[in-house]
Amino acid sequence: MGLEGKIALITGGAQGIGLAISQRLAKEGASVAVVDMNKEKADKAAQKIESTGAQAIAVEIDVADPVSVAEGTAKVTSELGSAAILVNNAGVYRSTPLLGVSEDSWKLSLDVMLTGTLLMTQEVAPHMIRARWGRIINLGSMMSNVAYGEDVAYCTSKSGILGLTRSLAAELAKHNICVNTVCPGNVLTEMLEQTADAIERREGLEPGSWIKDRAKDIPLGRLGKPDDIANVVSFFCSEDANYITGQSLHVNGGLYQF
Repeated sequence: MGLEGKIALITGGAQGIGLAISQRLAKEGASVAVVDMNKEKADKAAQKIESTGAQAIAVEIDVADPVSVAEGTAKVTSELGSAAILVNNAGVYRSTPLLGVSEDSWKLSLDVMLTGTLLMTQEVAPHMIRARWGRIINLGSMMSNVAYGEDVAYCTSKSGILGLTRSLAAELAKHNICVNTVCPGNVLTEMLEQTADAIERREGLEPGSWIKDRAKDIPLGRLGKPDDIANVVSFFCSEDANYITGQSLHVNGGLYQF
């Protein structure tokens, strides 16, 4: 995909989809900043990437904390250089029924997934503007468009990502910066397992049954893999996508067709 010489910053980059994205962009030649709240996991991810011959660093950032964002992105710039690629992947899931959602759970979801995306972009975009080149990929979800109930915080946050993406794309286009959203479906990660556990307990289902049955509902006959998402992010980062901005692409095996 021709990412040699590019510096990529991936939030939530130490595990699940974020780790797959970090590894894929490194494989394509980018120098990668693996950003995560879990420094130990970020260190291991960066070391694994470096073992392949690519360049990677681990940076601890709480994307919901403006001070942490400013200090962490400054560290990336100091050690690697200015990021040309930003992947806003950090996320959190809590079961949040309307009548039971706490203010803390509501605020956590919005702070991490929506405000965090804004804060990271505010720190990185000035470098892209000066360079007159940039790629910003925000991670939405199929739940940016659909809901199952008892997920008001997650759905609201992920729906907001679509509006934020469109606004950023319109504003940054004149600087040759493309901004898009990738919306994963059911991808087999630790977060999906946590979500499945919450649903099973809520609905009184047998442990492990939700994920097994979910695969049967997907036209392609399987749950997604983190690499399925990383492949699409890699495309959006490339010159092949230089006339695509403000879009959302759903990667869900045909489960929903938007």
